[in-house]
Amino acid sequence: MKKRRIEGRALEDVERTLHTSFCAAANSISQLYTQAQNQNKIAFHAGQRHALEKLFDSIHHQHGGRPSAADISNYIKAELDNVSQAELSVMQTQNAPPFAQQHMAPTNPFTRVTTQERSHTPYQNGFFSG
Repeated sequence: MKKRRIEGRALEDVERTLHTSFCAAANSISQLYTQAQNQNKIAFHAGQRHALEKLFDSIHHQHGGRPSAADISNYIKAELDNVSQAELSVMQTQNAPPFAQQHMAPTNPFTRVTTQERSHTPYQNGFFSG
C-alpha cells in the first residue's frame, strides 16, 4: 500500500513537472509571437516613413517645392513600378526550382497589376488631378 502511494506521488510530480514545462514553453511561444507582431508593425511604419520621406525629398529637391499633380503622380507610379519589380524578383528567388530544373521558368502564384492596368485606375483623374 505504501509503495502505491509513493508511485502515485512520483507520477503526480512527473505530471506536474511536465505541465509546468509545457506552460513555460507555451508562454515563450506566445511572447515570441507578440514580439514578431511588434517587429512587423515597426517595419511597416518604417516603410511608410521611408516612402513619405522619398516623396517629400522628390518634391522639394527635384521640383523646387511646387510640383504639378502630374509630377507627383508620375513619381508615385514609377516608385510603385520599382516596388512591384523588387517584390517579383524576391518571389522568383524564393520560388526558384531546384538546380536540376533551373532551366524552367518559375511560376508566380500571385497575380500582379501591370503598369498598363494601373494607368486605368479611378485615381488617374481623381486625387492628383488639378
